[in-house]
This record gives sequence, structure tokens and C-alpha cells, in this order.
Amino acid sequence: MQNDIQNGDRTPEQCFRQEEVESFLGFEDQRLEAVYYYIWPDDAGGGILFVLELIFDSGERLLLSAGEDSEAIRIIGSDALMDTARRLQELHGAPVIQRMMANQQPLWQQAAGEILLAIRLSRHESGLYSNDALMLDFGHKGIILQLSERAGLELLDAAD
Repeated sequence: MQNDIQNGDRTPEQCFRQEEVESFLGFEDQRLEAVYYYIWPDDAGGGILFVLELIFDSGERLLLSAGEDSEAIRIIGSDALMDTARRLQELHGAPVIQRMMANQQPLWQQAAGEILLAIRLSRHESGLYSNDALMLDFGHKGIILQLSERAGLELLDAAD
């Protein structure tokens, strides 16, 4: 999803678009059922968190990505994820993106099965919402999703 000045959208590149903010509101007050990481392995033997997928008891899915440019957190659709995975597979000659269930990761153990109370965003100087970080608020547990300094996404416990 890119901001498109030619179509009248004057949202700064560093901010979530209005429809993205409204989309976040639709996930509030839903029970988180499953969490998946989509990892892009790196040369150092680790991986880059490319997409975070949250699945709710309603069956709805929220996919958050750093995108290929790692300049902003974006809401993407499953089609966009599949297209990127397919392009990378063609480029590398083998599947590159790996899907991993994260419910049992220490960061998610207290959030999986809980109600997402809010998705908290920080204000940009323009008065809109910055797209470099957000917090998933489960009441007793907060999880921060932010752009990583090296590439991709980074998850942190809000209590740390």
C-alpha cells in the first residue's frame, strides 16, 4: 500500500492512511486465536520478520508487514503476501518465506486467547498517526511492533 498523491491522498509517507487506522479499529475487542510469523531467512543464519499475522476468533486476519522497503509498517492482504513469496521463490529458485506459529513464543503466551483491547498508535507531527510502530494492547499485556533498525519488523514486550 503506497500513499498516492496523484489520487488526492496527501497522507505523508511516514503516516498510516485513514483507511488503515479505520481497519485497526475493526480488530479491537476481538479474541486473538493465533499468531504467525513470516520469516525471510538472512545470510547470517537468522531471519527477518517480514510479516506478522494475527488471526482472531471471528476468522478475520490482520497482516502487518514492513514491506520490501522496510520504511513503514503496512497492512497487507494475503494476496500481496502470496505474490511477494512467489516473486522471491522465482528469484531464488526455492521457497524463501517461512511461516512459523508463534502462540507458544514467550512474548505471545499471555496474549494468545485474550481480547485485543486496542491498537495504540503514536501521533506524527502532522497530527496523523506514525507508521513506524504500534502497540497491541491486551490490557495486562502490551506488545510493541516496530520497524527494525536492520530490516523488517521487531517485536518487544511493552513492559520491558
